[in-house]
Amino acid sequence: MSARVTITLPENMLDRLDSIATVEGLTRSDVVREAASSYLSQRDRSSALSVRGAAVQEGIVWLEQVAQQIPATTPQSLDLLHEVRAGAGGAGEPLGHCHPSRDESR
Repeated sequence: MSARVTITLPENMLDRLDSIATVEGLTRSDVVREAASSYLSQRDRSSALSVRGAAVQEGIVWLEQVAQQIPATTPQSLDLLHEVRAGAGGAGEPLGHCHPSRDESR
């Protein structure tokens, strides 16, 4: 269903719309309809980005609150990983790091 509307535009804008319509073989209404559709799509995308941005900010605040609740005496995750690897019979060192005494024995 379509509705007829009346709008007021500056003459230079109307001239540009008419020029585009002529070049593209469209009616003035087609050009205005396409412009309105593009504008509404852009606003929808902008709104969606704002919602996502707000969700990211909320997530950051939550992570900061969680981080503040971790006692200062809690070992760092990398230290915990070294302990687990050492307890499982591994060297307990990060991969890619060589132990000097091992390199000398080769």
